[in-house]
Amino acid sequence: MSFFLAAAAAAPASGTLDKVKDMLLDKVQTLVIALIILVIGWFIVKYVCKIIDRALRKSGVDPSVAGFVNSLAKFGLLALLAIVVVSKLGVDMTSIIALLTSAALAVGLALQGSLANFAGGVLILVLKPFKVGDFIDDGAGHEGVVTSIEIIYTRLLTPDNKVICIPNGALANSAIVNVTHEDDRRHDIAVSVTYGEDIEHIRQLLLDIAASSRFVTTKEKPMVFVSAFTDTSVTVVLRLWCKTSQYWDALFDVQEKIRKTFDAEHINVPHNKVDVTVMNEEK
Repeated sequence: MSFFLAAAAAAPASGTLDKVKDMLLDKVQTLVIALIILVIGWFIVKYVCKIIDRALRKSGVDPSVAGFVNSLAKFGLLALLAIVVVSKLGVDMTSIIALLTSAALAVGLALQGSLANFAGGVLILVLKPFKVGDFIDDGAGHEGVVTSIEIIYTRLLTPDNKVICIPNGALANSAIVNVTHEDDRRHDIAVSVTYGEDIEHIRQLLLDIAASSRFVTTKEKPMVFVSAFTDTSVTVVLRLWCKTSQYWDALFDVQEKIRKTFDAEHINVPHNKVDVTVMNEEK
């Protein structure tokens, strides 16, 4: 009799153990499948991002735009992969979406400045007020060559080799001077001469100097005009054009030629004079 009672008690225990084993096996199987999906999906995301990056660069898209788009694509694909893996694990997606929405709202409120910079970066990349390689002035005392346009910051390299990181939001909401946007730039070089000098002679000298400089372009003819009168001098301006890439070369070359020519022609250039009178008092 006791044997039958023991067998009857062991039967439910054996059935429960089998159910636990089946449940664990099912969970392990689900976990393994989710892990396989994660690994394979990770490699697929990397491969797709490489294809996108290669296609953007072959199409001639600006490197900053290509990097920005590739980053967004990678983030989106990884988010989609995470949703697939979590769904495979049997997690209720309604709860996950509600949690992500709440987290996104909290993060958005905490990072308003960063979101504004992100939006500014998008505007810069879409509207293209400047691009990588341009020399810009942000109107706040920062100027330099744009080395990269990132999601939050734009980096400038100054003429004295310093790096400035400017938030994209500030750049998107300010007046930007793009110095190198056009191929040619204009110089207005002012010189002062005394009233006794012949203006026509000065004009011809300056025009000859402009014609002799290899940095001055012939896209527009140089011109010379009188711009101002002071108590002691007449201000004459030489207006010329040069390639943007040779802006400083043209300025330095023409200014040096003006000085040498004026010295050779004995052109009087006014300068401040101080008269000192020494008085000896006899005691």
